[in-house]
Amino acid sequence: MHSSAKVDHVLNVRITHKTAHVPLMEAVAFKEKAQALTELQAVEGVEECLYLQTCNRIEVYLVAEKAENTGVVAKELLAKRAGEHIEEAKKAIETSMDNEAFEHLLRVTSGMESMVIGEDQILNQTWDAYLEADKAKTLGPILKHLFNRAVIVGRRVRSETGINKGAVSVGSAAVELASKLLGSLEDKKILVMGAGEMGTLVAKALARRCLSPIFIANRTYDRAVKLAQDLSGQAVKFDRFDEVMVDADVVICSTSAPHNLLTKEIVIRLMGKRQNNNTLVVIDISNPRNVEKTVTEVSGVKLYNIDDLQSIADKNKAQREAAIEKATKILEKELVILEEEMKSFSVRLIISEILSQAEETRQRELVTALNMLGDLDEHQKRVINDLTSILLKQTFIPIVENLRAAAKNGDKQTIDTAIKLFEKTEKK
Repeated sequence: MHSSAKVDHVLNVRITHKTAHVPLMEAVAFKEKAQALTELQAVEGVEECLYLQTCNRIEVYLVAEKAENTGVVAKELLAKRAGEHIEEAKKAIETSMDNEAFEHLLRVTSGMESMVIGEDQILNQTWDAYLEADKAKTLGPILKHLFNRAVIVGRRVRSETGINKGAVSVGSAAVELASKLLGSLEDKKILVMGAGEMGTLVAKALARRCLSPIFIANRTYDRAVKLAQDLSGQAVKFDRFDEVMVDADVVICSTSAPHNLLTKEIVIRLMGKRQNNNTLVVIDISNPRNVEKTVTEVSGVKLYNIDDLQSIADKNKAQREAAIEKATKILEKELVILEEEMKSFSVRLIISEILSQAEETRQRELVTALNMLGDLDEHQKRVINDLTSILLKQTFIPIVENLRAAAKNGDKQTIDTAIKLFEKTEKK
């Protein structure tokens, strides 16, 4: 049995839209989440890990006994990925531990840490991160419980506060920006590149504002066709998107491609053929960015990215002050419950070992007793087995409850006393 109560800590190391612009987050981001989990799991002291990456946040959740040391190493791991911008990254990276980390995660799943307050997409993204970590076998009981609870709380906040009622996502904020820049989207020719989750949000937001059909280009053409049919739009084969773009008023890029799809060279060529006299507005909300930043140098083109959506996000936040206040009260209560639940994990192994040791003794003595009683039928054996099992459970229920209470109250002395009392002694 453990010589003392083992206390694991939950660490959160993050860089988000609140502290960093898109280029810095792109530099820090891992190209493959599986790679991120592998590198994080290899950090000395890490027992469990999860990696959450979206268009405006990169977050690491770790379980470790020596929290401060592990936190420093994890922060260095992320900062070094920024290359020559390492010092800037160090300033932008934030860290939280235990209760502060729990509170931050609850705010994340509730949509209160999003650029666009109340957006629903983060809830799915958090659960996807959970499933990826589970598949990679980097989750244990602590993060499994924490994230399951956080997702439940996120759903409750939306259900009870309406914080997501009519909420705009990053995708629909991009549409709002386009509308603000052009005055109106009616009769405008608009191309959406990407028909994934973000592209779908963009296209649906456009469909509510535009009278003209939306053009949708996607690498998987069938997916573009389905989305276009749902929204009375028009699908475009990805290798022929330039035929639409050449006279488009707005291009919103929202793919998951790991490289630039629109380069300065491509845009110059298309602008040379352009008959539309309006400025071409390009909004890139991809992660990583899919539009080469030098496109801004092309005459007649205006390029915007996620950083340019902040004014839309601020307006959205102001509209949701009442829901935010209500959500905050819910989180305060849920955080107290979660903190108590997480504290109980410090004695989970001790309780398991005590119960296992007791059950092992019961089984051994039961076999001896049944042999001494001689010829018994199956019913009689089952009655004796059930009786001893019930006695054991009734005896240990208060012990288990007191150990869990000690963990919640930080009573290490009671836990260590229990360990000493139930520790097996060596026979001399």
